[in-house]
Amino acid sequence: MHAFKKNELTTENSHGVNISIDKLTKRFHKSILYQDFALEIPSSQITCIFGPNGCGKSTLLNLIAGLIPSDSGQILFGGRVRSDIKIGYVFQNYRDALFPWLRAIDNIKYPLTSAGISNIQCRLRTEELIHQFNVQFDLNRYPYELSGGQQQLVSIMRSLAINPNILFLDEPFSALDYEATLSIRDKLQEVFVKTGVTIVVMKK
Repeated sequence: MHAFKKNELTTENSHGVNISIDKLTKRFHKSILYQDFALEIPSSQITCIFGPNGCGKSTLLNLIAGLIPSDSGQILFGGRVRSDIKIGYVFQNYRDALFPWLRAIDNIKYPLTSAGISNIQCRLRTEELIHQFNVQFDLNRYPYELSGGQQQLVSIMRSLAINPNILFLDEPFSALDYEATLSIRDKLQEVFVKTGVTIVVMKK
C-alpha cells in the first residue's frame, strides 16, 4: 500500500489524488453488498460518506485500500493503480489497530521503518508530526497506557507518517469526547490545508 524508494522519504507526490470506482461488485456468501457500484471522490478535498452501522462503509474503505478483494469492477487513483499511491488509514477500532507490543513512538514510525526509511528520516518525520500536533503526553508509553483520545492521536499520526496521497478516517471521533474531537479535527484541517491530501471520512 505504501510506495517508497529504499531509504527515501519524499513529499513530492504527497498531494491528493481522485478516486474513481466503476462497476464495483462485492458479495459476502450469498448476500450482495455492492453491485455495479460507481463513485467519484475528488482529489484534494474532504469527502464525508454517511450511513448507519452495518451498511458497508468500512467495507468500502477496505475495498478501496486493497485490504479485501472485490469480486469485479475497477478502482483507479488519478488514472494510476493502487500500488503507485500512498494511503493512510485510521481504523474505526483504532485501539486494536495499534500494535500493543510497540511503544506509541514506534507505532508512529512503523510505516516508515517497514518501508526501509533511514533512522534519521524516521526521527525527523516523527519530530515534525509531534510538533504539528503539539503532543503533550509521553510517546514512550505503550498504547494500553494511553487514554482513548491519545490512542486516536497516535493512530492519526501513524497514518500521516508516510505523507499519504489519500487519508481514510473511519468514524474517527466516535469514541472521543467533545474537546478531544474539536482538537483533533482542527489539527486534521491544518494538515489538509498544508498538504492537499484527499480525505475520506466515514460517519454514521
